[in-house]
Amino acid sequence: MFVLKDYQRAALETLSGFLRNARMRGAKAAFEENGYGYRSEPFGDVPCVCLRIPTGGGKTLLASHAIVRMAKEWQDSDAPAALWLTPSDTIRSQTLNALQTPGHPYRAALEEAYGQRFQVCDLENVATVSPHDWGRQAVIVVATIQAFRIEETGLRNVYAFSEAFEPHFRGLSTQRLAMLREIPDALVSAADATDAESPLKGFIGQPKYSLANWLALQRPIVIVDEAHNTKTERSFEALKRLDPAVILELTATPIPKKTNVLYHVSAQELAAEDMIKLPIVLMEHPQGWDAAVFDAVQTQRKLEAEAQKEADYIRPIVLFQAQNAPERVNVQALRRHLIEELHIPAEQVAVATGDRRELEGIDLSARDCPIRFIITVQALREGWDCPFAYVLCSVQPVRSATAVEQLLGRVLRMPYARRRTRDGLNKAYAHVSEPRFGEAASALADRLIQGMGFEALDLASMIAPQSPLPGVDDGPLFTMPALPELPIDVPGKIDLPALDNVRVETTDKGTHVVVTGHVSDSLAERLVAAQRGAANREKVERAIEQHNALIAAQTAPVSRGVAFALVPYLCYRSQGELELVEREAVLEDVDLDLLADKVTLSGFQIVEQAHAFEVYLDGAKVKIGQADAGQLELGALSTSVTEDDLVRWLDHEARQPDIVQSHLRAYLKAVVSHLMHEQHISLSSLARARYQLAQRIDARIEELRAAAAGRQFKQLVLDGGWEVTAVPERSFAFQPGTYAVSATDRYRGKWDWRRHFYPVVAKLEDGTEEFKCATVIDAHPKVKHWVRNLERDVAGAFWLPTSRGKFFPDFICELTDGRILVIEYKGEHLRTVPSEIEKDQVGRLWAERSDGKCVFLMAFEKDEKGRDVRGQLDVVID
Repeated sequence: MFVLKDYQRAALETLSGFLRNARMRGAKAAFEENGYGYRSEPFGDVPCVCLRIPTGGGKTLLASHAIVRMAKEWQDSDAPAALWLTPSDTIRSQTLNALQTPGHPYRAALEEAYGQRFQVCDLENVATVSPHDWGRQAVIVVATIQAFRIEETGLRNVYAFSEAFEPHFRGLSTQRLAMLREIPDALVSAADATDAESPLKGFIGQPKYSLANWLALQRPIVIVDEAHNTKTERSFEALKRLDPAVILELTATPIPKKTNVLYHVSAQELAAEDMIKLPIVLMEHPQGWDAAVFDAVQTQRKLEAEAQKEADYIRPIVLFQAQNAPERVNVQALRRHLIEELHIPAEQVAVATGDRRELEGIDLSARDCPIRFIITVQALREGWDCPFAYVLCSVQPVRSATAVEQLLGRVLRMPYARRRTRDGLNKAYAHVSEPRFGEAASALADRLIQGMGFEALDLASMIAPQSPLPGVDDGPLFTMPALPELPIDVPGKIDLPALDNVRVETTDKGTHVVVTGHVSDSLAERLVAAQRGAANREKVERAIEQHNALIAAQTAPVSRGVAFALVPYLCYRSQGELELVEREAVLEDVDLDLLADKVTLSGFQIVEQAHAFEVYLDGAKVKIGQADAGQLELGALSTSVTEDDLVRWLDHEARQPDIVQSHLRAYLKAVVSHLMHEQHISLSSLARARYQLAQRIDARIEELRAAAAGRQFKQLVLDGGWEVTAVPERSFAFQPGTYAVSATDRYRGKWDWRRHFYPVVAKLEDGTEEFKCATVIDAHPKVKHWVRNLERDVAGAFWLPTSRGKFFPDFICELTDGRILVIEYKGEHLRTVPSEIEKDQVGRLWAERSDGKCVFLMAFEKDEKGRDVRGQLDVVID
């Protein structure tokens, strides 16, 4: 049996205690015993609480145990019905597979409580569970939240009348069916039976035989994974339609004022519980990519030999990051090198890219799985995880620290969340073919290791070393002296100028120098030059760099306790509540109609040749052989393909969580018809290019979705459909410990930034236009302090919405008069780009609705009147 960690047990005990107390005193009173206000809306008396578990903390395992606890403590039941909601189909699939796999810890938690008296299924198989098993066995249904979340319930299969559920409703008492009359859209309406021959005409006013109604009759326990994605009115309505008995939310990032956080696991607890492998052993190979690949393979072999001495089964896996297709070391070249040059058996190598998904349906933890090497290009898809991943090897020039973090994150998780007896298996490994990638890996190690409470000196390059870890309210991780001192021994004598912060002492071995505070460039050069040997000089250079990082961390405004004024988000009012303007919120009011316009599939073309044919996807060529001409493997199908066969296959391959299946099928049929009868592509050719066809259909649906979002965004946000505002009640705050800039993105020049809020500056390079803009901002007398905004969706970045998603303005400034100035700098070539024009419109709207508290500037090297950046700043500030 998998042994729970201390923090996991504590979280479950807190949940049990809350539920026991809530049965006696109500959820609000029970929750507020801890001194926190409880948000009863929108679920009223139904308990809804959150366990806040950081990524890698095992929240899915906690959910399995929590079902048992909630059934016992809240329902007095050993045969509960539970609905487990996930944020995506990928995670839904992984969760379902784990819960159905004997021996998996998630399933073991249920087996320990219920033996074999439980069933796990997805929405498509709920009807196959015998009506007599409900209430006699525990039934856990795993689904995506999207399956239930929509304005028009008639557009979701879960709310539709289904003959498959007639046996379930037959014989239910009138009293029990009456429960459904209080649930919106639970009864058959006249609109459901408009067809003259509809079998529903005789059921108007009666409860629908629907999946959602059947679940509601069970009063299910509801688990909401990644619950921060469900804090919208549509999600609330979907959950209320299910008439839940109790709701447990799991997330690492709960939304403030919308989440009742019952228990919060800290990062310090994770570090103490062997949840991740540390440290990352970084090996750089400037001599070439093939050396990095060779050593990565050797590392895997050594680790596998070590793993054979472990009691638990471990098969160390290498993740290779190949170059893009046009480049030399692409996926095919790397795979060929592994098999032909290094003699790796082909079955041990798998490719995981957008076009090749050789990991689909593979259990990488299975003993009979041969895979030891996985080749990818970009970050692996959402939800993918493998604790056996130990080694990362990159052969592509890496310029994105985000990609580094995503890939290295796969190799950090500890197998079975237990420390290994062989020390080498407690570490993660990275082989890279260029030093710049190593810097990014080191930055990740800084955040994941040093930010969890290790020595202060190790944290010298952390973002806010005197403050708690982002999102953790457990107090400072360490305390630094007011002015750290740097002792340096110099062999022999050294000629130094008289400085107030430098103390010099003569010793038997030479000179002992102690520097208090910042080490200037000129002083650093003298101290380094006085050392003997390259190794000693490098050592002193690193010591000075670390020391100056500590000083910078203390002297920056954030480290001196100075607060940055709140930066309001762009919000809209919905039923009296302030909601963030986000693309998801915009799209929730859109029922995507794929058939509204003439169906086309531009960008998809097939050119047949003698022994192969080429498929073009937006100009990118894919060559496919004709060995399977006229045949299509669709499940068990091996006969000649028909048009309906292809449509059915595409329906499965291109399934969209926000589109009703019947509507999607109609669209797919129209696409196939268009390609065959208007583009004159044969059915056999379409069948052979089916994967490419599905890929292009996915892209086309996203294009239609984006177009709908653009229209809706303009109507609701830019044209006044929503009551848009920017007020302090929903604001962003630049806080200590949240400025997560990577080492690759740090400013590494010599410019002495005087007003930057944090001790480091993100992504500026000397001489660039954005660098010049930053120097003007830093020197402006009306700027109190400023932040070079992060360009990715992290806790420390401010964003504004567009129809395409979030955009992150380049600079956020607090002015001396208390106003907020947001600056987005653009090159002249972007002045007329529609997406950039939309950003300018959003920024101006945000400033306009801030009641004079905010100012926005889309800055260029020269504006229409010829003013430089300083001139543009003067105009907008004044």
